[in-house]
Amino acid sequence: MLPETMFNEKIFKIVLSKPVKNVSYERIEIVRNTQKYQASSYTKKQVFHSNHDTQSVREFISEHFGVLFLHYTAWDEEFEYSARVSKKGKVLATRRKSQTSPPENLAENSFNRQKNHIIREGENIPALVDMGVFTKELKVAAPMWDKFQQINRFLELIADETDKLKPETTVNIIDFGCGKSYLTFLVYHYFTQIKNLRTNICGLDSNTEIVKKCTSAAEKYSYESLIFREGDIESQYAPPLENWGAPDSFNIVISLHACDTATDHALFNAIKWQADLICAVPCCQHELRNQMNPQTLKIFAEYGIIKERIASLATDAIRAKLLEIHGYKAQIIEFTAMEHTAKNLLIRARKISHKNKSTDELQKILHEFSFEPTLLKLLEGKK
Repeated sequence: MLPETMFNEKIFKIVLSKPVKNVSYERIEIVRNTQKYQASSYTKKQVFHSNHDTQSVREFISEHFGVLFLHYTAWDEEFEYSARVSKKGKVLATRRKSQTSPPENLAENSFNRQKNHIIREGENIPALVDMGVFTKELKVAAPMWDKFQQINRFLELIADETDKLKPETTVNIIDFGCGKSYLTFLVYHYFTQIKNLRTNICGLDSNTEIVKKCTSAAEKYSYESLIFREGDIESQYAPPLENWGAPDSFNIVISLHACDTATDHALFNAIKWQADLICAVPCCQHELRNQMNPQTLKIFAEYGIIKERIASLATDAIRAKLLEIHGYKAQIIEFTAMEHTAKNLLIRARKISHKNKSTDELQKILHEFSFEPTLLKLLEGKK
């Protein structure tokens, strides 16, 4: 059912998505190593693997696309290929120039490809084994390659701003909405084992069970100055680390995928507590979309998907500008590749001064779209 033009032997990754009803798998990812392919089939809780040559992978795709899955996306060095099955059963196929680079050393490495990462294959990091990112042999598990890349990318973004810290520096980190904390554990490993710096981390989450599990894991790994506390981002009145802001300390706030205005509360706390570095990956940005009422640029509110994207980009742009107004150098950086997630932007801000900047530019966009963002209200004491 898949058009012949949608598959060639140079394709290095394939994703089958949008399963039909009553299919146990949520998606299938296929990666190529030389002329061999590994298919990883994901359920909600498990992943199953199978290996294929060029002929059998064609058959595998034919058995699944159009039968169990309605969307097909693939990448080679030049193009991104997309195919989908319409409601009438017609296959609609497109091809466009790819913005995704193939994995390094594709032709000579195994599925667990290696590059100059901060964390590398072969390192004995029990947390990565327990997470399933590393196998017991300390190799990257094939279906977890994207997660491994994400971990290293995040550490690189922190390392760029902390590489020159003095050996006597104590690093204090608050992770708002830490969740299962796989990145929290790796950030702790980076500062304590790789950089050899005194480090205190507090992970905050409102889920009691998650806090208990993370606390047990920290004890298991003997991470003595990594603690977890139950707490809500919006109700934090003081830093949960006693030596926050002490002399010779460098203080970091992390917020990963805090939903909607929870990110604003995390940024507000970071500004209020004068964090030296802020790293936030926003998620589910609904607030400004619901407020959006353009005065003159009404075209941006006429089409649902455009309105959603404009509001999402405006949310992060306004957050970055507010950080700059309050003495930070702010950047908005791509965190993960677009084919993995649409929510792929990270706000990184470094404290540089206490001087406020002009708010004229900000006021213009607020007026044009009738925006009243939570972070601005918090900073002005109106919420």
